[in-house]
Order: sequence, then C-alpha cells, then structure tokens
Amino acid sequence: MCIPFLRDYDVQPAASDLYRGALRLVLVLLHDFPEFLSGHYFSLCDVVPPNCVQLRNIILSAFPPSILLPDPYLRNVKFDSIPDMGPVPPILSDFSSGLRDDLRNYLDQYLFNRGTPSFLPSLMDQLKLPGVTGESAETYNLPLINSLVMFIGVSSVAQAKARSGSSLFNPTDPGVVALEYLATNLDAEGQHHLLVSIGLHLRYPNAHTHWFSSLVLHLFLEVKDNRFQEIVTTTLLERFIVHRPHPWGALVTFIELLRNPKYDFWHKDFVKVAPEVTVILERVARSIPPQS
Repeated sequence: MCIPFLRDYDVQPAASDLYRGALRLVLVLLHDFPEFLSGHYFSLCDVVPPNCVQLRNIILSAFPPSILLPDPYLRNVKFDSIPDMGPVPPILSDFSSGLRDDLRNYLDQYLFNRGTPSFLPSLMDQLKLPGVTGESAETYNLPLINSLVMFIGVSSVAQAKARSGSSLFNPTDPGVVALEYLATNLDAEGQHHLLVSIGLHLRYPNAHTHWFSSLVLHLFLEVKDNRFQEIVTTTLLERFIVHRPHPWGALVTFIELLRNPKYDFWHKDFVKVAPEVTVILERVARSIPPQS
C-alpha cells in the first residue's frame, strides 16, 4: 500500500506512481460504487495522510445516487431549509474504536450532561502522542482526534434529533463546548489537525454535514484569535486548490464564510498578508453570486 510513503512531502517517483494509481482506483469507485465510499468514508480518510488532499476530496465527494446535490451557491435558498439536511447518513465505519474505554465513558457522561467540563484539559493532553520530543515530525495522535471529533458530532446530532426531531446546531450543547475549548486552547498544529478532522464531515447534504458546517462557522466567529481564523481559512482553501471533485459541504461552508458579512472575513489581517492568497480568495469571491 502506498499510504506509508505519502506521509512525507518529499515523495519518491515510485510512490508518486502508486498514488496516481490509487487516485484512478478511487475515481472508479466514486463513479460505480459511490455508496461504498460514502458509507466507509471515515475508515478510508483515517488512513489517508492529510497531505493527500485530492484523494480525500474524491472520497468525500461520494454521495448516494438517490440524492440530487443542490447548487452550492444556495441562490435564493437558506442553508437550513434544504430538505436533505435532515436525514442522518449511514456510517459503516466503527468510528469509536479509536477511543479507549475510559475516555469513551467520560465522553458519554459529559455529552449527556452527566459530567463536568473539568475533564477537558486532560482530554486535550491525551490528544498528543506519548514520549514525543520537540524534533518529532508527528506530535498529535491523528486517529484519536478523528475518532473524538466524529464521536462528539454523531452524539450531538443524535441528541438534538431526540430532543426536537431536528439536527439543529446548538452552540450551548456540551459537544460544541468541548470542541470550542480544544479550538481555543490547542497550539497551531493541534488547531490545524482539529479543523482538518472536522472538515472530513463536510460532504453531501445530510444532518452531519449541517452540524459540522455550522460548527466551523461558529468557531470562526467565536474563537477570537486571528491565527485560528487563518487556519480555518487555510484548511478550507486547500480543499479547492487541487483538481475536482470538491466536496459539496466544504464548498457551501467556504462560500458562506466569504459571503456572509457576519463573519467580517474580508477585513481580517491574514487576507492581505500574502498577495498570491489574496488573488485566489478574490477570484473565488468573484465567482460567488450575491445572496438575495
């Protein structure tokens, strides 16, 4: 398998050939068996290195043939009013297997309002690999972060549906509070890994896409840190500077961030720091029709 050879950015020619072969194989699956990719997306993306953005994009662009993707620019349509945002998507991966039993028990108690936020600092410490030195290439346990983020999101959506029959995002839910705590207190590397993990769930219209898209926008607004907002922008933008396909949920989230004046995106300092980034963002902005 080519995955171990792709973790470094200096990829050897043989690994590049294997990677191109993997891209072609996954494109065939996307065309002929999209239900397989959409059902197993978590397990697949969990083993694909984060720097393989195009491969992840192909996996995350899969959706059931019964669904008709809405226009990502949402002309004359409100995000919450899209009918397909209601159903919970089928998940065929055991996404909780990366959580130790004690950690899962703590999370269950906390998410059901039977615990206290006092365990959040220890949760943040558990995300780092043990015995890591300052020179190590990898500091964080990425499979654990992926499992944690998905466990919190899935549990939060399930509880919201149990309460009101809908998957409406509630910023005061314990799951949102936990992820906002991590987003606020992790270092830049940890914030990047957290946001990349959240971005795995910005897929086709469904309840999970709705919740995680709302989470990204909420964090951009509430975490009062210019560096964090820059990382949010980077993790979204890197999804669109590779060849298509681009996941529908990531497109909708990024367009909303650029277009909605509530987020005051164009007045952020980082937008003007690098001219080449400014050009890309402005080009994207020109393609976005104004919301009526």
